Amino acid sequence: MIFLNCVYDFVLFDLDGTLSASAPGIRRCIELTMEKMGKEAPDLSDYSKYIGPPLITTFQKLCKLSLEEAKEALSIYLEFYDTEGEPRNSLFEGTLHLLQRLKESNAKVAVCTSKNEISAKNVCDFLGITELLDALCGSDHSTGRREKEDIIPYAMLTLGATCDDKVVMIGDTHFDAKGARHNDVDFIGVTYGYGKRETMEEEGAKVFAHNALHLEKILFGEENPFDRDCRFDVEDKRFQFRVGAVIIEEDCVLLAKCDAADYYYSVGGAVKMGETAEDAVKREVFEETGIHYEVERLLCVHENFFKDEAVLRGVTFHEVCMYFMMKPKGGKLSLTQESFSTTGREYMHWIPVKELKNIKVFPVFLEDKLLKFPKGVEHIVTNELESP
Repeated sequence: MIFLNCVYDFVLFDLDGTLSASAPGIRRCIELTMEKMGKEAPDLSDYSKYIGPPLITTFQKLCKLSLEEAKEALSIYLEFYDTEGEPRNSLFEGTLHLLQRLKESNAKVAVCTSKNEISAKNVCDFLGITELLDALCGSDHSTGRREKEDIIPYAMLTLGATCDDKVVMIGDTHFDAKGARHNDVDFIGVTYGYGKRETMEEEGAKVFAHNALHLEKILFGEENPFDRDCRFDVEDKRFQFRVGAVIIEEDCVLLAKCDAADYYYSVGGAVKMGETAEDAVKREVFEETGIHYEVERLLCVHENFFKDEAVLRGVTFHEVCMYFMMKPKGGKLSLTQESFSTTGREYMHWIPVKELKNIKVFPVFLEDKLLKFPKGVEHIVTNELESP
């Protein structure tokens, strides 16, 4: 189903790391600026340290310049940016299509960036997206407008948005998330940019898009990330209720894998509030494979205690997952559905059961259970937090 209208009245986009892959140009101009000032440039390999905050803040905190030196550096940087920074910008894949679709919808769209407003317009002109925007709002140091907390209300005022309208800020850093939180507007974090998911979550971010296509689905209501999962957090601990599907066709089991992981895992995901576990597993399987599978029976209940080192680093989990055997279709069907995990694009694989011993698979007990299915429902406990 194609949705013509955006679920928001007003959509505010960060520029660097959200619409534009700008890091190479920004890095080059900082290096040239420090060289011209006769100072050593800091380590610029971690883009999250200087893409997002106002430049004058970067020169003070990262480059260790005084306020007066930072002002001089900013002036020098802007001189370099026209020739050395701007030409190194490019749109992230799928961004142009998203902006074109928003232009045809009910929503008004603005770039809302900490970049100097004149430089931001030049970049948007270079990228060919200015005509797709209803407003272009950036920083202006002469007025003290530097942080996202100040630029978001400026963008809303420029667009004519009120507190009763549906407004969303989209960005890749905790500066964007903080600005949205301070102005009481929704926030969607993008994980393909230069910021870090965990720092956005520390500022209250809960919804994330893994690429422009995923973001498009969220904005047009084709995917609802605001459905609440059955989970709760207590400080650095999380409880969550999940489901997993065991799908076997032609002596092969269907497993998922993403580029960021060195292991395979079962198809499945979180149970939503008010949703039965059986409904959840059927929904998750369809969302990840594009195929409707029915439940045959409940295999086991897995109670898992572990520490996450991949996404929410340092958070300890108490997870309850119900694994269901799904009714086979009689053959391995082609899988073409778009699927995303918390770490990016997911891919589905039919893995021969006999080969499971040669690959890394989670949950770890899956291989044994597939070789000999229990007759009843088992309760399995795995505790990685116990001391050896």
